[in-house]
Amino acid sequence: MLNDRKDPMHLNTSVLFLASWYPTPEDLTHGIFIQNHAKALSRFTKVVVVYANSVKGATENEITKTEDGNLTEIRLAYPKTTITIPFAKHYSQFTNYLNAYKKLLQYLIDHNISVSAIQVNVAFPAALVLDLFKQHFRVKHTIVEHWSGYLHEDGNYKGPILKRYTKLCFKNVSKIWYVSERLKQALVDHGFKGNYELLYNAVDTNVFKIDPKEKNKHTTFLHVSSLVEREKNLKGTFEALKLLQDKKLEFELIVIGGNAESIAQTKILQGTIGVQHVTYLGYQNKENISSFMNWCDALLLFSHFEGMPVVVLEALACGLPVFASQVGQLPHLITDEFGRLSPVNDVQHFAGHLENFIHKNHNFNSEKMSEFISEHASFDAVGKQMWEFYSHF
Repeated sequence: MLNDRKDPMHLNTSVLFLASWYPTPEDLTHGIFIQNHAKALSRFTKVVVVYANSVKGATENEITKTEDGNLTEIRLAYPKTTITIPFAKHYSQFTNYLNAYKKLLQYLIDHNISVSAIQVNVAFPAALVLDLFKQHFRVKHTIVEHWSGYLHEDGNYKGPILKRYTKLCFKNVSKIWYVSERLKQALVDHGFKGNYELLYNAVDTNVFKIDPKEKNKHTTFLHVSSLVEREKNLKGTFEALKLLQDKKLEFELIVIGGNAESIAQTKILQGTIGVQHVTYLGYQNKENISSFMNWCDALLLFSHFEGMPVVVLEALACGLPVFASQVGQLPHLITDEFGRLSPVNDVQHFAGHLENFIHKNHNFNSEKMSEFISEHASFDAVGKQMWEFYSHF
């Protein structure tokens, strides 16, 4: 029972998630891994998430609250600035963001919500308003960092405001959870010291699980992502598949995710390279994604950089082998029983693994994949890891 897991001293307080990214009605997948962490921790204690985002066309600051067991999500949608002059635009964005979180804090105060700790999920831009909440609640804070911008190959950790507030956020932090060894090293290289610990992204193993389905007569690959080319390297993926196609090997590719713009751009890229038999399904809910993971033969993620891709964890939970790049946490995650990794953008190497797979020259262990995820990345496993830390606050 859930109640058996809780420390009675914490029943009336919550861990406050201050999230830089979080799903919204406008973008259902934005920061979904943060929402999964909230769901995981809520199995052990109360969690309150506050998140504000600007929405084009919004006419007023509208607060909505949703509740699911121990998890309360409080969102505020505020109008997107219409100012176009650069300095004035940035000032307007900052003040609108700050005012939105002042309203969220007041909402917590008005509803007598007490907080035992603050968890910052991705340091920036949440760091801009961290002190606002710390000064009121007088509690310690932790950080769960996902952002690839600290990595050399991404290179987006720049700008005086971002650096200043990020450094303040990491100062006196009680715990720094990270999702890849590469990310941890990048944070250390930037001078962030603290109590580091690896934290897996959380997978809903009630949905993502082995559920065998009748396979296609020929190999069916699956790609699930935002389709952002600079990260996900669809170009390299298509180039590898074109090499297989030129050898008259039979396969098809199913692509899930992206918005109308990124799907259109990816289709153009596919057409330029000349790959056939690609189906685009756009956004799919987690139940449909799980179904496709059980129907397809392998997941492809030939990225330029990653952290700990949730889609890889979900695939493994379904017993689906993974072919990916040697990026992020994947070299510590994908063993020869789980899949194969290739050097970043080494198209020939990646294509070679896929060709061997089509010829059935690889042996993978689906049961071990699923067991690994249950042990390390299930809601229970991840939630327990976080709760074991917070229970001592």
